[in-house]
Amino acid sequence: MEYRKIIDVEFRDYSREVLEKSREWLTDPQIRELTSTANFDRESQEKWFEGLKTRKDYLIWSMWHVDKPIGAMGIKNLTEKEGEVFGYIGDKEYWGKTVGVQGLEYMVNYAKSIKLESLYAIVLKENINSYKLNRRLGFEKEKDIDEKTIRMRLYL
Repeated sequence: MEYRKIIDVEFRDYSREVLEKSREWLTDPQIRELTSTANFDRESQEKWFEGLKTRKDYLIWSMWHVDKPIGAMGIKNLTEKEGEVFGYIGDKEYWGKTVGVQGLEYMVNYAKSIKLESLYAIVLKENINSYKLNRRLGFEKEKDIDEKTIRMRLYL
């Protein structure tokens, strides 16, 4: 896919440092709404983080610019055939700077490398930027989930 990178994003393991930043990002009302993030507390987040080591159905990477964590991308509900792509740019300074494009492209390439048949995304109908991003990488609307969300799919 052709686009002009505004900044270079580096993908790293999801670390404790990014967990702490994610706690901050995902409690921001705007990000919470755009990502449909349920309420959580420190204890449940710690349990989730510790559980990542043994999970085979959930992969997550952090996104960095220079030496600063700026977001996270991953694939959850992973099976041998498909997975649900997700992500968030927590540092709003980086919104609109091709971080989402680079993150989703990284997830698509990873999914191809492990030979998934498809990826899907659950997108809020009102999140036009997320919808456009998924369309840009070839995802098509598959179905309405409810009055607020749709599922989009990319066959690999």
